[in-house]
Amino acid sequence: MKKLVAIIFLILSSTFSFGQDSTSTRTLTYEEFINQVMSDHPIVFQSDIVQRTGEALVRAARGNFDPKLFGDINQKYFKDKQYYSRANGGITIPTWFGISGEAGYTVNDGVFLNPENRVPDAGLWYAGLRLELGNGLIIDKRRAELKKAKIYRESNEQEQRMMLNQLRLDASLAFWKLLQAYQKVEVYSNALRNARERFQGIVRTAEFGDRADIDTVEAKILVQDREIVYMEALTKLQNAEAQVELYMWTQGSIPLEMENVVPMVGNKTLERMETKPDGIDSLLANHPYLLLNQFKMEQSQVEIQLKREQLKPKLTLKYNAISEPINNNPFSEYAIENYTWGAKIAYPILTRKERGNLQLARLKLEDQKLKNNLIGAELNYKVQVVWNDYQLAFDQMNLYRNIVENNTTMYNSELTLFNLGESSVFMINSRENKLLKSQIKLIEVENACRALESLFDWNTFLTM
Repeated sequence: MKKLVAIIFLILSSTFSFGQDSTSTRTLTYEEFINQVMSDHPIVFQSDIVQRTGEALVRAARGNFDPKLFGDINQKYFKDKQYYSRANGGITIPTWFGISGEAGYTVNDGVFLNPENRVPDAGLWYAGLRLELGNGLIIDKRRAELKKAKIYRESNEQEQRMMLNQLRLDASLAFWKLLQAYQKVEVYSNALRNARERFQGIVRTAEFGDRADIDTVEAKILVQDREIVYMEALTKLQNAEAQVELYMWTQGSIPLEMENVVPMVGNKTLERMETKPDGIDSLLANHPYLLLNQFKMEQSQVEIQLKREQLKPKLTLKYNAISEPINNNPFSEYAIENYTWGAKIAYPILTRKERGNLQLARLKLEDQKLKNNLIGAELNYKVQVVWNDYQLAFDQMNLYRNIVENNTTMYNSELTLFNLGESSVFMINSRENKLLKSQIKLIEVENACRALESLFDWNTFLTM
């Protein structure tokens, strides 16, 4: 089976004959694994798309301030007469301060042209300003959209950070789970080999009458128990390996298989932290989840400013200087008394829609502020929980190391007595079972320490 990698071949070599050359295997340290993940996993490339999406939104919002060319022409012909021909073209230039510039050229003609549309035969050049004095002077939809797009771009940077943090954490936990499964298989493999060797020895001594036949039955039962546990451990190893393969990619598109790979701790040694990492308070204050909610609050504040602006009357002033071009010179006949101007005002009497929208925006901001306080409290709580679990895991690890040493001493002593014929199969099995349980528990606690260290890693701290 392709999924049975060299890890299993090495373990089984003492009990089964596969003919696998151990030199064909290679080790994979934690550092090598995590570097591979953080450079080539698809989520790394997805996170880059998230960041570029923010840049694209800002670019699109800035486009609302781009100058725009315009033009239109309208003509009417009836019974061989040109009733009218109206042509107008120019450019509008929006600005950040509620003022828009406009310049253009108009030429109109026709038998039945409306007198107010009559211009000199050479047409008219015009240039002027449009000014919003009420609603739209401080902020309008264009400026609000650009402000929110910039905030969104910053929030996308935190979203990218959060995606990479989660990837690093999940990959780390999967690696420690694989290492734990591998170490357990090694322990169960040794236990199975010992049980088989003891069974064969007991069978030989029973043939000479030095052991009771019932001892061979008990030894056989132990071998069968060990085989069951061993097969379960192998299955868990295969499952852990399959999970790790989810994080092994090349260039974000080519999945890799863990063939002939043995997981190793590498340079990541277990060293207990006596105090919490330096800068943890600053790290909490800048946690991605907290910053994302704060960015939402900033967007809500922009929205409140826009809704408040809409309570003002909409007053628009427009002024255009006009000039007849002579010899294609639009300024030759320019005079200050030649101009057009206009004003427009609009205001909803009851403003129920505007006041309702403003109230909704304020309630949304209030909800986000409460959520911000809750996020901060949850982060501090999780810091304390992780720290407590970390300290407990290290205390237990040191105890289990001592327990393993004591159980090893007891087992070796019992084994000596058993070989001298002064102990029973039951006693040697009992001692070995206690040793086996303590070894497995030590493996679990050691890898729990490594997993908790991953939570305190500066790059992945408290990714939830």
